[in-house]
Amino acid sequence: MKLAEELEFALGPRAQGITLQRWLYSELREAVLSGRLASGRRLPSTRDFARQHQISRGTVLLVYEQLIAEGYLAGATGSGTTVSAKLPSKLPARPAPASSAGAAPPRLSRQGQLLATSPFPLRESGAVVPFRPSQPDVAAFPLPTWRRLATRYSRTRLAQEMGYSDAAGYAPLRRAIAEHLRYSQRIACDAEQVIIFSSTQQALDLCARLLLDPGDAVLMEDPGYPGAHRIFQQVGARVHGVPVDLQGLRTDPTLPVAPDIRLAYVTAAHQAPLGGTLPLERRLALLDWADACDAVVIEDDYDGECRYDGVALPALKSLDRSGRVLYLGSFSKLLFPSLRLAYLVVPDGWTDAFAAAQSLTCRNAPVFQQAVLSAFIADGHFARHLRQMRLLYSGRAQEFQRACKAHCDGLLELLPLSTGLDATVLLPQGLDDRVVAAALGQQGIMARPISIYHVQHPTPPGLVLGFSSFDGPAIRDGMARMADVLERIKTSR
Repeated sequence: MKLAEELEFALGPRAQGITLQRWLYSELREAVLSGRLASGRRLPSTRDFARQHQISRGTVLLVYEQLIAEGYLAGATGSGTTVSAKLPSKLPARPAPASSAGAAPPRLSRQGQLLATSPFPLRESGAVVPFRPSQPDVAAFPLPTWRRLATRYSRTRLAQEMGYSDAAGYAPLRRAIAEHLRYSQRIACDAEQVIIFSSTQQALDLCARLLLDPGDAVLMEDPGYPGAHRIFQQVGARVHGVPVDLQGLRTDPTLPVAPDIRLAYVTAAHQAPLGGTLPLERRLALLDWADACDAVVIEDDYDGECRYDGVALPALKSLDRSGRVLYLGSFSKLLFPSLRLAYLVVPDGWTDAFAAAQSLTCRNAPVFQQAVLSAFIADGHFARHLRQMRLLYSGRAQEFQRACKAHCDGLLELLPLSTGLDATVLLPQGLDDRVVAAALGQQGIMARPISIYHVQHPTPPGLVLGFSSFDGPAIRDGMARMADVLERIKTSR
């Protein structure tokens, strides 16, 4: 904590006609009432305060004495002047200025209005309750190993790498990701093609701004990931929903070909939200469409590496021979959400454009986490952790399936479950999945309605339920409580 004499306390401008003493008194009193100066906080000495603000020490003395007399401050010989510890922890709220009463909210641009309607919660609760989606089991993460790697980097490299870094990302991490993808996804790429971002959303935002003009058309799965849908709309693109089934994006009937269609977005490994895996013939048809349309494909592989049932197909990017596919990956679900690191594999020759755009918009992702992650991958811990989590999630998926059948048979239809952290269940026709999700929330059960994934076509009522963070007893208890809610809704219809 800074010493009191080191604090540079900012003062507002002095209005015309207000004496210096009255102005300083009002500023300090307001700082105490608003909480800017917390109870017990030590103020600079009168001498230091006067020097900092170039006012006479006598004026500061008079103001301090007045505030001490009124009980806002306390002064004692040898301990300086502090905000009174006797003040209540919650002081009266500052009244709003008369001019702002009933004022309209600030004017937002059309893009601003889209940005201000995020599909994501603004304040994530730390509580992990059944069946919170998209939640890896962070308790199973090898935190001691991560701490050891962080300490090693701090001692050996941090001092040399505290300046600005490559806008495309930390070079050792880009090499480690490229090496991992060659083995795990059969993606032949160089480290130069890997761009590091702070999140999937940031990568999608940059893709949209670099690849789309207002009025361009985008194809995406319907239902499909709302975070991508909103990003494409925000840059003025027209989003066309392509129906999906339990195998993902449908390529029959044939996808439309038109000069204004610039991009397609797919979750080929694990369709969000229905969970299917795009079969080989549809992948090849999608690549043929991209060639015919002179378009690009964003392949969002958000949790495809967590496959625990059957053999995973190689990434769509591994089949790309024309430089049409941008492969998007994230560590939030594979490791832990607060890591905030994602990456994009771009076609050969695109690195400079993406790095320049990254440099303009946010400069680069924080280096420290990138450096620790690069060692985590290079030393084999990442691959080991993935193997362990696949086994853990496989057991929990089986437990979830058994509990769903035992408690919710006839109330829910569980879709095939082979990949990822979440399960998808369909509700009986006629139910509003948002209403059901709200009713479950009142009983302490989290569920994400499928309807929020809607693009153009009607979506079946259903829920996305996370199971990966919960052991057997928690899954069974949560499913039993869910069954009670669903039975009440069923009997009230």
